[in-house]
Amino acid sequence: MRFGYIRVSCADKQEFFRQEFALQDHQIEKLYEEKISGTKKASTRPEFEKMVAELSAGDEVYFESMSRMARSMQDLIDTTNMLVKKKKVKVVFLKENLTIGGDNNNDAMATLIFNIMGSFAQFERDLIADRTKQGLKARRELLGDAFKIGREKQFVEPSVIETIKSLYGTCSVSEIQRRVGISRRIVDRVIREECK
Repeated sequence: MRFGYIRVSCADKQEFFRQEFALQDHQIEKLYEEKISGTKKASTRPEFEKMVAELSAGDEVYFESMSRMARSMQDLIDTTNMLVKKKKVKVVFLKENLTIGGDNNNDAMATLIFNIMGSFAQFERDLIADRTKQGLKARRELLGDAFKIGREKQFVEPSVIETIKSLYGTCSVSEIQRRVGISRRIVDRVIREECK
């Protein structure tokens, strides 16, 4: 049986579409999707664990890329080894064009390439994290007390705030959003700040 696993980070506004598109030509019979941070070990993700429990020897598991399985090199190696050696399944990473386990005749070479590519992926993530930290530090030093992380609060007209306050408790949040014509996020913020 062919399984697919797709994951997006809950912190990002990513959607599953790109990964679904990558998997569409591979006759996936069962797809597991998860909105959870990649920093959490694969073995602690609920949907990933459900998929692992269903796997039988000879099955195939497809990932759009290595980063969808794991974000750390150690977790990538440990999880892939568990799938290949313990569960006896084939693991396919589409972006890297790499297959580990199953009836793969070049298993030693594939494992070597897997380890090299995983190391480079980890190195790239570490570089991005370092650049982000350095950029934040530089902005903090440049701006001092004016430095803030995140988007600025969007201004909401006082009349809109009053309308939300008057409707709160008598209408659902979706109905309030529809009536005042602003995003759910802003309605939630106004309720949190003004009505509770």
